Amino acid sequence: MASSGGFAVGILMGLLAGLLNGIFLLPMRYVKKWAWENVWLFFSLVSTILCPWIAAWVAVPHLAEVFRSVPLSAFVPGLLAGLVWGVAQVMYGLSCGIVGIAIGSAVISCTAIIAGTLGPLIVYAPSKLFSSSSLVLLVATILIVVGIYMYGKAGANKERETAGTNEKQMVKGSFRLGLTICLVCGVLGTAFVYGGKSSIALVEAAKAQGASPTLAFYVAFVVTFNAGALPGILYSVYKLQKNKTGSNFITSGAFLWNLGMAAAMGLLWYGGLLLYGMASEELGKLGASIAFALFSSGTVLFANLFGWLAGEWKGASRKTIQGFIKGMVFIVGAILIIAFGIGTQ
Repeated sequence: MASSGGFAVGILMGLLAGLLNGIFLLPMRYVKKWAWENVWLFFSLVSTILCPWIAAWVAVPHLAEVFRSVPLSAFVPGLLAGLVWGVAQVMYGLSCGIVGIAIGSAVISCTAIIAGTLGPLIVYAPSKLFSSSSLVLLVATILIVVGIYMYGKAGANKERETAGTNEKQMVKGSFRLGLTICLVCGVLGTAFVYGGKSSIALVEAAKAQGASPTLAFYVAFVVTFNAGALPGILYSVYKLQKNKTGSNFITSGAFLWNLGMAAAMGLLWYGGLLLYGMASEELGKLGASIAFALFSSGTVLFANLFGWLAGEWKGASRKTIQGFIKGMVFIVGAILIIAFGIGTQ
């Protein structure tokens, strides 16, 4: 049962999670003479291996004893969810390479917000499925999807207007194939939610050792994101070999600086995931769904706000910019509906 104060805190945490996730790529702008795969390898190591362990070690007393005290079956939900989520991250890059970043990101975001909001509601709070709060959340989700669609359409127009031609296809494949991968990726990318929520034995063991109920899920995220690290790291290594960019680590002359930028990306990204999880705990029975809606909408909103401030929309037509603004207005409206239209559970 979430108090009104806890509900408000959860709302703020969800939005802050979106903020951190929306800006985590900013440090990549300042990387010197490294290719994407150089940065992504270290980002993956920091965000999905190092950060989960450090956060759990700080938040969960007697962490080693927690892992020793549970049967092997307790690790299965997190391992499976992590592997599925990790595959989805690789699919994200492939799908956007086929259909373009603007369209790909919009389709994946729309699919993810639907799956990430309705899925946990059906799995973890079926008794609330037809409650007034769930209906309000459904309306907000529809607004978010409409907003993301409008943004995606405006983004595709902007790419054509500012580049003068259609975006170059970076990965070979039919548009139908790319769109299918986008849809699958959006659904699978929400798997981490179930890794945290379904690792009940691990979370309860952490609480038994004195971990805060709001932070106990940190131990479950260790398993989920460590498992999810494997596909991303392997894909980065593959790209390093294929593009022969491994030598950049030595020849760039900025190894420590670039490593710092990759680490900053990892801290921002994982900080957003932790805040999402904490918001989920604070927001009651519908917490996982409400927090995901806030997290996803906040990510799109803040990422585009900073993109706007960075001049990414310079050269776009007035009509395209109006479409972008309308999309953001829909998302802001959805956030307000969630904040003020859903009662405490």
